[in-house]
Amino acid sequence: MKKGSRASIEQIVESSLPQPLSIKERPPLLDDHVNHLYSLVQWGQTTLASDHLLFPEINGRLYETVGGFIRRLNLLFFNSRPVPDEPIETFQQKVYLRQYSYEFMLETALNFYGLESRWLNDKEKADSLDCILNTLQEWENRERVEGGSSIAEAVISKWLTKMKRVQKGSSMAAKAALRIEEGIDFKKNLFTQFLLKAEKEIKENVYYRMVKEGFCKFGNDYAIGLRWLRHLGFEQVSTNPVLAARAYQDEPFLTTLFLDQIKRHPDFKRWSAKPSQYGDEITLYATLLALWDNLHVFRPIFFNLRETSGGGVVSFQLNPNIAHLVDESIRDVFTAFSLASDNLDLYDQYLLAGYQMDGWKGRPNLVIKVAATTPAARVITRTINSFGFGSNITVDYSVSQEATLILEEMDGMAEAVKKGIQPTQLYMTNMGGRLESHLREVKLEEFFKELKTKIGEKKAIQKIENLSETNGTKEKVSAAKGYEEKVLAATRFAHGQKTLNDPIFNALGEVASKELLQKWEDGIGKSGTLVARRVWSLFFSDENRKKWIAYLMNRKGVTQSQARLIMDRIHYLPASKRKPFDTYWTLTSRNLVHTEFPDHQENVRKMAETPQFDLKGFEESISGSFSKEVLDLLNQMEDFRKAYAINAELAEVFKEAGISGEFGFGGLTPSDWPKFGPVQKTLSEFKGAYDGFQKEMVSLIKKDRTTKKKP
Repeated sequence: MKKGSRASIEQIVESSLPQPLSIKERPPLLDDHVNHLYSLVQWGQTTLASDHLLFPEINGRLYETVGGFIRRLNLLFFNSRPVPDEPIETFQQKVYLRQYSYEFMLETALNFYGLESRWLNDKEKADSLDCILNTLQEWENRERVEGGSSIAEAVISKWLTKMKRVQKGSSMAAKAALRIEEGIDFKKNLFTQFLLKAEKEIKENVYYRMVKEGFCKFGNDYAIGLRWLRHLGFEQVSTNPVLAARAYQDEPFLTTLFLDQIKRHPDFKRWSAKPSQYGDEITLYATLLALWDNLHVFRPIFFNLRETSGGGVVSFQLNPNIAHLVDESIRDVFTAFSLASDNLDLYDQYLLAGYQMDGWKGRPNLVIKVAATTPAARVITRTINSFGFGSNITVDYSVSQEATLILEEMDGMAEAVKKGIQPTQLYMTNMGGRLESHLREVKLEEFFKELKTKIGEKKAIQKIENLSETNGTKEKVSAAKGYEEKVLAATRFAHGQKTLNDPIFNALGEVASKELLQKWEDGIGKSGTLVARRVWSLFFSDENRKKWIAYLMNRKGVTQSQARLIMDRIHYLPASKRKPFDTYWTLTSRNLVHTEFPDHQENVRKMAETPQFDLKGFEESISGSFSKEVLDLLNQMEDFRKAYAINAELAEVFKEAGISGEFGFGGLTPSDWPKFGPVQKTLSEFKGAYDGFQKEMVSLIKKDRTTKKKP
């Protein structure tokens, strides 16, 4: 490859890595923002440098700081012209310096367009943006005069490629990158075109509008693509074993980072000698390594929201294979927070250099996802919250699971605040989409059982095989043995049967009319929302919120302000959504953050662009209701009744707190949790993903060790 060619420049830019932060070798500058930024950019820490400008303490000095920094960057840029016939190391270093200069300006401009900069002075931001755009134009013109390949083009190409990689191109971020890329004239100034398109994509996105206008808060149910979502106002990210594995698949750089960083771990010698024996420890480290960037992305949000509504938090799920073991799970919590504290203690010294954040520096913006799969979740939840760590309850679908563990979160927080520990943030995940899928699968099993009885097994199997031809399950159905297994193979959500649709109508025509099946689809599609609305109302409606504050004061011995803080810190978290309405039906400005799959985000965005869409009509939709007919239909299903009702233990607590209403008494008890269908299905998926991810990480160490032994 010819040095200085377009391919050569793109390869250098694509493969660049920032220099690691080191207090000993490169300490932060505490008394000079301009020189501090200058150092960070030279080290390739461009996103850290741009995020350094996101704190309100810079107001009054923002324009001056940006202008002063551009003056220094200009000198760096103009003195870093890469010349093809100079030594390769010199050539690469000059490319890096120009690349980093461009990247800082790009990320800073996007931050200033985005909602993460809402704490900054608007006029200073606008004036600074003008300076950035003028400087970028001058730099690009300079490159044209010099001739050769464009580093500006390579930087933009790298940014677009990374965006398009999220969820293999199906995400809202990837689609935005394609629209930004479309129509760019590479003969003109690229950054001017790029940033104008990016600003439009940010500010015309429905999520940006919902956050800015206070409709709701949002988080990401995926471990990469977060900086773009932060521009739209997203403030949280949830991960699990499935998503940790996908992060390594989508972002090849993570594997390289893992192999590099693990060698510096104090336990590496032990792990390398017997990696299979220490698979859980290795997997914990690998998962956290993928989360460090998540923590860094949301760090400015965490600090700027620390005194108000919380936020800027990353959810990390514990090993699903030990979710039923209290001591082992709590041990992993302490390990995770210790490692996160070490990482952030170093990072914060650079991010917050020159700012006052007493008492918060080094405090992890991390919460632990606790699986509500056994009664052990109660002890784990209460214990970790008593230490102020924070929890995000997951693998839960029912009113009784969620209400029970919200109470445990409240108990743990009450213990923490009485010790002077301010809670970070807590979440209660509602896996409404997974409940919906489970109920649909159960109903399909019932209908296909009835079909077999009516027309005989042979003809019923033919119906299933016909269905498999249209819904993509042919291979699975052919491999399945016996009628019941074939039904499962053809009707599982995970296999591609997402809704009750025309192929299902055709297959079940002898036992159910299209009208009846459509009614079931409509009702089942509202099941998760019904659970979410009930739980949110039980705890966070205006009337009940006051009662829980009084309850905490009377039963837990906290002050009124402490009780209010506890209630403020719990956010309901609708998740695993199947359709845009799952978002729009559960909007509220209080105690709720949606966590969204990247492809679901795109569907929500597209729905907002339809002519009949009216966002105002969904304001505080969490308080809405569906027709009695829907509830009557769903109550015919035992698993829905288990998910929607409360149990005797909760009834006593609600009575004591003064929470009134008809909630039924057939809800799951904690001993029922492990047997509930959605719990079993999700836990099986998470365990499979965790075991596969562990096997992959262990094999990487084995392979690396074997390679090094070769002469």
